[in-house]
Amino acid sequence: MIGRRAFLAGSAAFIAAALAVMPGLVGPAAAVAADPSEFIRTLGDQALAQLVGSDITKTERADRFRKLLVANFDVPAIGKTVLGRYWKAASPDEQQEYLKLFEDFLVGNYAQRFGQYAGETFTVANVRDEGEGMHTVQTLIARPNGQNARLDWLMRDDGDSYKILDLKIEGISMSETHRSEFASVIQNSGGKVAGLIDALRKKAAQLGTG
Repeated sequence: MIGRRAFLAGSAAFIAAALAVMPGLVGPAAAVAADPSEFIRTLGDQALAQLVGSDITKTERADRFRKLLVANFDVPAIGKTVLGRYWKAASPDEQQEYLKLFEDFLVGNYAQRFGQYAGETFTVANVRDEGEGMHTVQTLIARPNGQNARLDWLMRDDGDSYKILDLKIEGISMSETHRSEFASVIQNSGGKVAGLIDALRKKAAQLGTG
C-alpha cells in the first residue's frame, strides 16, 4: 500500500536518527520543557536513553516508542490531518479504528529504525514563532555516511508542554506525504475508507504492531 517508498524509507531513517541523537524520552521529561527548543532536545535525550541499543528487544523498543509517541505527538490530530477530506466520510466506528491503526502504523514504520543508528550529530538551529501558540523548531542532523538533512518540527503550545503536529524533512511534510499515500489507497478502493482500514490492518499484522 505504500507509495513514494524511497522518500518514506529515507524519511523514516532520518526521523529515527533525529530522535536517536536528539539530546532523554518518554513523556514527563519532555513535558516540563521551558521552551520549544528545550522540548526537542529533551525528547532526543529520552529517545537516546530508551530506544538505542542492541540489548533492547523488538517488542520493548516498539512499546517504548509508542509511549513517547503518544506523550509527545498529537497522534489523533495528525491522523485526522492525514486522512484529510475522507475523515468526514468515515463512520464514527471507522474513525476510531483508523486512529488506532494509524498509531500502529507509525510504531511499525519507525520504532525499529532506532536499532540501526549511531554516530549522528544533531543541533537545534532556530525556533520560529508561527503565532497562536504554534512554533517550528528547525534542526540539522548529520549522519556518519555524510547524508545530512534539515528537519523542521511543527508543534503546538499545550499548556505546560508541547505537542508535535508535523515533521518536515528537507521541506517535505510527513503528514502531506502520508495523506497522498492514504488517499491513493482509498481511491483505489472505490473511495471507501474501509479499504484503507483493511490495508492498515494487514500492515499492522505484517509489522506485528496490531
